[in-house]
Amino acid sequence: MTSSIQTVTDATQIADEPAHEARLMTHSYDGIREYDNPLPGWWRMIFAGSIAFAAAYGFYFHVANWGETPDQHYKAQLADYESKRDVRARAEAANITEASLANAAADPRTVEHGAQLFQTRCVSCHADHAQGLIGPNLTDLRQIHGTTRMDLFQTIQNGAPGTAMIAWGEQIAPADLMSLAAYVSTLRGTNVPGKEPQGEPVEKFSTP
Repeated sequence: MTSSIQTVTDATQIADEPAHEARLMTHSYDGIREYDNPLPGWWRMIFAGSIAFAAAYGFYFHVANWGETPDQHYKAQLADYESKRDVRARAEAANITEASLANAAADPRTVEHGAQLFQTRCVSCHADHAQGLIGPNLTDLRQIHGTTRMDLFQTIQNGAPGTAMIAWGEQIAPADLMSLAAYVSTLRGTNVPGKEPQGEPVEKFSTP
């Protein structure tokens, strides 16, 4: 008995496939068939929703300019903070008096902190022992701007126009300015040899 050999084309094979294989793709590569397995509906909905959200976000923030981006919000907050700097500085400086500076000068920890600030901020002009370099000698019994501790504080805070003395109040917090002024006040009358005397004669500060 001779068996017949039947040649089946891809088209005939696909047509004769059972229902559960109906999702096979029609094309074939080297005899390999591809199964049509689409992504789940929930995944496609999330993907489509992401595209819609991105489009709406771009329009809202970058086309219509209806909202602030995080960067814009930060810049607005920073501008508001900077605009109130002078108000804060005046309010904090209002709490600093001649008496509070004298008490600070009697506090070893405050003076030590002021000395550290002096070494990092002031030695380039006043030298390491405050004997004067570009700026005046802070250890003699002379003072160019005023005579009191408050005069020292205000000179440090606001600077001295026309000189190398900058306004440290723009860079240093009021509490640090107070420590620095308290430390400088303790130097008066220590008479470290250095730059020639400048300013008007003053007396050494008394301790509380």
